[in-house]
Amino acid sequence: MSPVSHSASRLFSSEFANLSAQVLSRLSLEWRYHQRPDLERSDQQLLQYALEFGRLLKVVYKYDLFPALREECKWYVAVFRARGSSHDAFALVLDSWIMAVEGLLKPPECNELARPIRSIRNDLDRLIEEASNVRKDSSKIKPELLEKLIGGDFPGAREIISGISPEIESPDRLIVRVMLPAMAEVGQRWEFNELEIFQEHLATEVIRILLAGLMLTTHGPRQKTDEVALVSCIPGDEHELIPLALASYLALRGWIVRNLGVGLPADQIARAVAVLEPKVLFLTCTMLSTLEEVLDVIDKVQRESGRCRIILGGRGAVLAKAVLERRGVLVALDFDEGFRLAREGSVDA
Repeated sequence: MSPVSHSASRLFSSEFANLSAQVLSRLSLEWRYHQRPDLERSDQQLLQYALEFGRLLKVVYKYDLFPALREECKWYVAVFRARGSSHDAFALVLDSWIMAVEGLLKPPECNELARPIRSIRNDLDRLIEEASNVRKDSSKIKPELLEKLIGGDFPGAREIISGISPEIESPDRLIVRVMLPAMAEVGQRWEFNELEIFQEHLATEVIRILLAGLMLTTHGPRQKTDEVALVSCIPGDEHELIPLALASYLALRGWIVRNLGVGLPADQIARAVAVLEPKVLFLTCTMLSTLEEVLDVIDKVQRESGRCRIILGGRGAVLAKAVLERRGVLVALDFDEGFRLAREGSVDA
């Protein structure tokens, strides 16, 4: 896909509120007046995903991330399929954004902005076929542990973890090899509509307690350091378990860790860096659509402390790796790589 001009990107951002209202209006009319029971079953989620897709477009246009757009669309297709309509629902979202862009904006910008959405729309059948492989392999997940998690059975889950622990050389490996895959599977099942909301909440609480217990029952890390690591979600990202697991992992590997959790605005994350003076700030970025919030945090932190290394992880960070590295930050594919980058400071070290 060819990039759009700066004028087109700016126009899309300035008119985003009007475009979004037009998209939501069309979606509402579609399920109210065209007898679409598949859409009625997930009406609010459809609106949410449609708005999120618009925010994704805004980031893609501004930072020329068109290959990432296709990858993110595979995720949308997989999620819509889990809710009963992989083709029609996402096609409706795409058509709504095309109509809003072409109906509210003038040429030549509207043609530039609609072109990549039309490209996805025209190739939707092949995209759906590719999206069949989006789901991660769950063969390494212990089914008995997963059953205890989604059932909210903390004693049962703890017993399984205790039985596994002697087989694994260190507690941080337990997080990487057992806890993270289980967490990913819970999240994936919830995204794909295979868990009730209450089951996801039960699993989250059990995992939280298991991580805390792992810290309390471990007799010190293999190698201690005086270095401080600060861990945080970016503003707007509510996936709190990954920062919690990362904080536990780093502590078990000897770091002094401060976990800011979720919900902090960018200026408060920057103030925490200034006050706590960490060597490294770890940020998690799940959705590419939140890239602007990520860059805002980076700018504010770098103004407060140019000495603090910033490392990002998560699907959104990986898709925006080139943009982020131009800002002087590092992107890690997993906990182990993040630890290595924190300690060594370069990808090639």
